[in-house]
Order: sequence, then C-alpha cells, then structure tokens
Amino acid sequence: MGRQPVRTLVAATLAVALAVPGTAAPAHAADGTVPVQKIGTTVIQLLNLFSDGGLSPEEIAQLVTDTILAVDDAESVVLTHMDALAAAPWLGAARAHIVEFNDIEIFEEETLWDWAMAVTRDADMAASVFNAMTDPKSRNDLGYAIHTLYPMALAARAKAGFGTTTLMRHYREALESIVENLKPVCAPPAQGDLDPHPSIYHVVHVCTAPDGRRLEFQDYEYFGDWREGPYSPESLLEAAGAGTSWAVARAVLQTMDNQGGDR
Repeated sequence: MGRQPVRTLVAATLAVALAVPGTAAPAHAADGTVPVQKIGTTVIQLLNLFSDGGLSPEEIAQLVTDTILAVDDAESVVLTHMDALAAAPWLGAARAHIVEFNDIEIFEEETLWDWAMAVTRDADMAASVFNAMTDPKSRNDLGYAIHTLYPMALAARAKAGFGTTTLMRHYREALESIVENLKPVCAPPAQGDLDPHPSIYHVVHVCTAPDGRRLEFQDYEYFGDWREGPYSPESLLEAAGAGTSWAVARAVLQTMDNQGGDR
C-alpha cells in the first residue's frame, strides 16, 4: 500500500477521531458519551497547535500518546456497551484490540502492520453487523464499538504508513447508517393533563430514544415563566438522542463535513 504525506494523512485520520461537541446538545455529567467525545476534542485541540507544515516524528508521537490517554478514559464506557452485546468471536477480538491500543507506541513494525489490518477488519465487521441488526438497544451498544474501532484503525494505519482513504469512506458510511437507523422518533405533541388555565401552557412530547427507551418532554409555561421547553423539532431530537451513539455519530459527521475528513 502507498504512503501518503504525513501531514495530510494524520490530519485526515485523527481530526475526526470519535466525537467532538458540534451541533448536538452539550453532554451532561451523567452522559456516557462524555469520555467518548473527549477523544475527538483532545485530538482537534492538538492539531490546532501545530503548523500547516508536515508533522515531525515528535509531533506524531505526541498525537498518538494523547489519543491513547483519551481512549483510555473512554475505555470503560465503550467496553460496558460491548459487553451488553451477544457474544461473537469477532467481538472478543475487537474488545481485546481496544485494550491493546494502549500499547501501540511500543509495537514492532510488523506487529503494528498486522494489528492495524486486524482492527480495520473488526471495524468493518462491526458496521456490517450493525446493518444486519434490528434491535435498537443492541444497535446503540454496537455503535460505541464503531465509534472506537474506526478511529483506532485509522490512527494505527497512519502510524504504520498505510493508506486511509477507503477506510475513512467506510467510517463515514457507518456513521451515516447510525444516524439514519437510530434517529429518535417523536409523536405529535399532545395536550398535557394540567388543569386548563389561560395562563398555563402545557404540551407533552413522547419520543422513542435511539436505544428504544420511551421518553417524555414537556413545553410548560406557568404564568409567563417557562418551567420546561419550549422545544423546537431540532432541540427535541437532541434531547431524545442525548447520551447515545446516535448523538456521537451525528457530531462526528458534522466534524467530517467541516474539515473534509473523508476526502
């Protein structure tokens, strides 16, 4: 496989590593996507520190090291979601690769090559299995694996000097599938059950979250004071999808679009 210019390759590979805060609602402390989003935030901040010229070996090493630290923070969240899935041989290997990523800096060259290709296969397998699934909770759990495996594979391929264009396209397709198939669904708003009063406005929104949970939100105005809401169609989607792999995929796609990460 041909080698790409280091600067172009690393920027395209790492700038979209997992999720960064985008148009989606900010994550809260109890939101399991927070450590996942931290990976992308860390990488973006580091890339902005470097010049537009080629990255030196020291700068590449710093990118890899800081990405490892961010992945390490997200590891328990991702593995918890993966452990909720039905056992499969490839899933066990993928789980092991997430743990092994911490040691990528000390891999010998041939080990790195083999490892990068193995993680690439696992990432594509996860995307294929996702598309064959129908259960929303399982799909949401598998989404966390997709959000981790593709960036790890891209980072490993960059370090090994492999091409990333095709895999970046697969990554985008996987994210688009998550966004399309796990999009929250909200019923038309219904009148709330509070006693009717000219100074009280109460409307209830019932939504199905990406992981299948039933959620309720309300537009509640009490004598001119909004106690909750009002929700727009967009803010309702963000609220219903918060803390799921759908929200992460949506944010990463926005980052890809902003930076041309799949070109």
